Amino acid sequence: MMRPIRSSRLLAFSLALGVALPSAVWADGARDKVLEITKAALVANGAKEITLGAVEGDDARFSLTGTKIVSEHEGKIGTLTVGKTTWVGAVPTADGGYSADEVTAEGLDFDADDAKLKADKIVATKYKAQAPAKIVPGKMSGERVEQVAATGLVMTTEDGKVIPIQSIAFSSSDWVGDAPHKGSFELKGLVVPLDPKDEEVAQLRALGYDKVTLDVAASGAWDDKAGRLDIPALTISAADMGALKISATIGGVTPEVVEGMKKAEGDQAKQMELLQALSVEALALRWDDASLAPRLIGMQAKQQGVDSKTYAKQLKLLLPAVLSMIGNKDFEKKVATAAGAFLETPKSLTVAARPKTPVPFGQIMGAAMMAPQSLPNVLSVEVVAND
Repeated sequence: MMRPIRSSRLLAFSLALGVALPSAVWADGARDKVLEITKAALVANGAKEITLGAVEGDDARFSLTGTKIVSEHEGKIGTLTVGKTTWVGAVPTADGGYSADEVTAEGLDFDADDAKLKADKIVATKYKAQAPAKIVPGKMSGERVEQVAATGLVMTTEDGKVIPIQSIAFSSSDWVGDAPHKGSFELKGLVVPLDPKDEEVAQLRALGYDKVTLDVAASGAWDDKAGRLDIPALTISAADMGALKISATIGGVTPEVVEGMKKAEGDQAKQMELLQALSVEALALRWDDASLAPRLIGMQAKQQGVDSKTYAKQLKLLLPAVLSMIGNKDFEKKVATAAGAFLETPKSLTVAARPKTPVPFGQIMGAAMMAPQSLPNVLSVEVVAND
């Protein structure tokens, strides 16, 4: 079974990147000040050893060839090496940090006991570094970057599984204080091998897959004045399987609620209380099939000794009886109609909640506990296939 890389290791790698991109020996002018800030930031983030290579260039643009940083996080040692780092327009800021128009790191290699991660290149645009005196080890706060693009990544898990990732990119904009109000994320070409010896992936292999190739894309915007969080799309797609798309619009997300949630970290009761102020304005879940459903139906049909078309019709006939436990006749009919159409021709299936007025979380939770069969009506849920 594939063991995931510990989150502490990924955080340590991220922190190391955030401060290790501009690491060099001393020079004059703005470069000298930026490098001094950088070295102090490395130490503040837990760097135990810093080996610096050759630096060349002037204040406007300079590069470093060869950097090695040994850091400690949560008692674990990690080593980061960077083949070449180039940054443009790096200048100290009044708060004790620095800013750079662009920072590029090439040939990165992070090695730890329970994690290994390599990257061909990482480019950060409009980067603002935290002042060393304000850095809290293990926490990423106070930094700002408008765009980051990483290519040619290879992750090795604790048990030796090698997972390549074609690229990762994210952007942030419309900053207010330390928080962006708009952002996007995109991951392409994450390849997960399906080990024949791993029983947990045996069913996927039985469906004809020897690997899973994933792409992920998401975007969102927060209107603090209206108190609205809008997520137009969070899409997770797998090659030769299908794509799952989630969209949501949540009301009541005011600055006060956001700040309250931060202060209530670890206090579940208080967080639940704050969530009562939120409301659902829209929520949708959509599956676009790309052969996963026919493979599942075909495998089950074979086990039953019938062809796929016959088995799909049998499932369709069973739907009304299976769905009767919901206790909502109108909704049961909607689901049976859509699910039946999807079983016969698996293209897409959408479940969408679009209430005429926002529905408070408190009302949703109350209905879920007292009368769950009423939730489809409360949220005005529609179910559609192959649209």
